[in-house]
Amino acid sequence: MNISAIPLSVAEATPADIAKLVHDNAPVIRFDDNEPFLPTAAGYTLYQQDGVSVSSAHKIKLKGAAVAIEYAIWWDWDIQHLYELEHIWVYLSEAGDVLRVEGSAHGCAGELHTWDRKTPLEDGRVTLCSEPGKHAFAASSETLRANFAVTTLCCGKNAGKGTILVPDMFAAELGDLKSYDHHVARKYMESKAFKPAFCFDQAFDLRTVDLMPWDELKASVPARLRSVLAQLRKDAKGVKAVFLDSGDTLIDESSQIFVEGELVLSAVPIPGGDKLVDWLKERGYMVALVADGLVESFENVHKAMDFWHKFDARSVSEAVGVQKPDPRMFLEAVELLGLDPEDHSGCVMVGNNLERDIAGAKRLGMTSVWINWTPRYPKNPANADEVPDYTIGLPHQLLDVLADIDAKA
Repeated sequence: MNISAIPLSVAEATPADIAKLVHDNAPVIRFDDNEPFLPTAAGYTLYQQDGVSVSSAHKIKLKGAAVAIEYAIWWDWDIQHLYELEHIWVYLSEAGDVLRVEGSAHGCAGELHTWDRKTPLEDGRVTLCSEPGKHAFAASSETLRANFAVTTLCCGKNAGKGTILVPDMFAAELGDLKSYDHHVARKYMESKAFKPAFCFDQAFDLRTVDLMPWDELKASVPARLRSVLAQLRKDAKGVKAVFLDSGDTLIDESSQIFVEGELVLSAVPIPGGDKLVDWLKERGYMVALVADGLVESFENVHKAMDFWHKFDARSVSEAVGVQKPDPRMFLEAVELLGLDPEDHSGCVMVGNNLERDIAGAKRLGMTSVWINWTPRYPKNPANADEVPDYTIGLPHQLLDVLADIDAKA
């Protein structure tokens, strides 16, 4: 690293000297008293001339400073998405004095705050306040309190809304993330929802985390994220996904209008059938269609009821090449969602047919829910596999079943 422009007292600096310079100037961050997420690492870069940040879109302008130290600060969590990267830039004179401080807001997507005439120092240390949950930097708590309503909404009702960020710099390593990864991340953040106190007495010394060159931090990010996700998957309990049949589960089979033989043009929902997917999504469940028929048939009917696009996955017999109770119908949904074989017990299959829906799911260790609505199919189990774990009469009753499964877990 070219260090010709760092403070003259360390002009002949070794890597150890640079590390000490970074350590000595590491900021203190004041967090909301109720903040659940604190930094876990920081990557540093020294700039001896104007240029573009290596870890953000920010343009470095020395404006008479001898060097700028960039702290790319890593959190495993933001209240709305997995991982957070915000920045603080400390500009030093040749004598090593702090001339100017810059702090990012929402990964430089928001306003960049600069302090020069009144540099935010406490006991000689750069000290900034961090937005509750979202971690944008400000020199004073008053600036953050001005966003009280929006911040409170982000930390409460909208917790987990952004799931997992996959920016361009990590797209190659993280492009294979599955729906279930986003699901467990969202559920975890929802569990961490909080009401900000807007009191910033929780002081965090950045010297206490691992300070490393930015390249090292960047290289560690995919493994960090996968480690977090692996732990979330391991800790997840209760319902992991809901598999729904369609005929006499969401729509009334007797109302189907056929064209060209087997193609269904339209149908009428059973009571609550057109609302069930919405109810499940509102409660944070992943939902998959697991049904026998033509893809276009389901697309016609479900689009008309405005929930076709809301399924997280679709396993349709025409596309899979087999019909229920063939295990491949259920396993297709498992794979599409990114679930593993050990997750089968957390999959809940809901259907009207004891032989196809109930037995097919139970043979894979899944939880079965029989909707006893239709008069068209047998109502007495032919064998033990066809005995459902739960029985309901209408779609809305599924919500109580799922709540019971989650409570027992």
